[in-house]
Amino acid sequence: MAQSRDPVIDKELESVDAVMRTEVRSAYPELNAMCEATLSTHHHELRPALCILTYYANGGKDADVAVRMSSCYESVFDGLHLHDHIGRNGKVVGERKKLFSKTPSTTKVIVAGDFMYMMGFRLAYGSVPKIVPYLMRATSVISDTIFKIDNHTCDPDVSEEDCLDILVRKGAIEFQIIMESASKLAGADEEAVTRMSECGKFLGMAIQLSFDVLDLIGFPDEKKADMLTLLTGFPTLPLYYAMNDPGIGEQVRGVFSKDGPSPKEMSGAVSRIKETDIIPRCRAMIAQYTSKAREMMAFLPDSEYKSALIKFSERISV
Repeated sequence: MAQSRDPVIDKELESVDAVMRTEVRSAYPELNAMCEATLSTHHHELRPALCILTYYANGGKDADVAVRMSSCYESVFDGLHLHDHIGRNGKVVGERKKLFSKTPSTTKVIVAGDFMYMMGFRLAYGSVPKIVPYLMRATSVISDTIFKIDNHTCDPDVSEEDCLDILVRKGAIEFQIIMESASKLAGADEEAVTRMSECGKFLGMAIQLSFDVLDLIGFPDEKKADMLTLLTGFPTLPLYYAMNDPGIGEQVRGVFSKDGPSPKEMSGAVSRIKETDIIPRCRAMIAQYTSKAREMMAFLPDSEYKSALIKFSERISV
């Protein structure tokens, strides 16, 4: 998976954490703890890093704009992703102790997600109002796609086209909007903004696909995989390929379509997936997406920020 830390923006990333912990606050300690817990998730530094690097690589000079823009996006998107922990039956799913000290109620997860979402918008209106239309565009696309996801939850006959559309509109859209708006606020011309938007889409597709794979096989720093996509019946490209594999398709389809499969059933399906060419196929797709992203950023003038963007893309893997 991509590592977001680069010495060239260490100071700014530390400032993003400080801004979020200052701005996203309430009078309730438990709500604050739930919000702060999201800062330890795998996505947390990826979006701010990409936002800051894009802004500087396109000629942006104001560090405060870069930090506050990144903080707004992170708060809004973190809030939306908190809702991902609620399954189709309305209950909090997965091993939430990895994120919270104890499994919270569904109501508290909804409130915490909505709180972070609204605090992000409030910060945007107060400090970088020019990104508000971008935030609205991204969140409307994501919200619309959630209903498509629900239509295909636990659906073993979901198509490859549907899975790819979900990959773009639920995951990649965040990175696409971030790179588009960051270049725009940096003063880039329309052609450059369009290129950055496409670059963000390809990077977002690579990042989301890598997360979909790692959800099944496990992140390097964790003892076991979450397998939330199997548990919740969330349609992804790796699972589509697995369900249509002539050797293991029937087994994976049975687990995917089941309401609340057991850990043993999920582990058995993932073990079979690892025996196929599905993971290597996804790795090849990730490499293809990151290569296209680098093509889109080739026009940028040479700088330490462009170099860091290239390194960012090269570290996206599974």
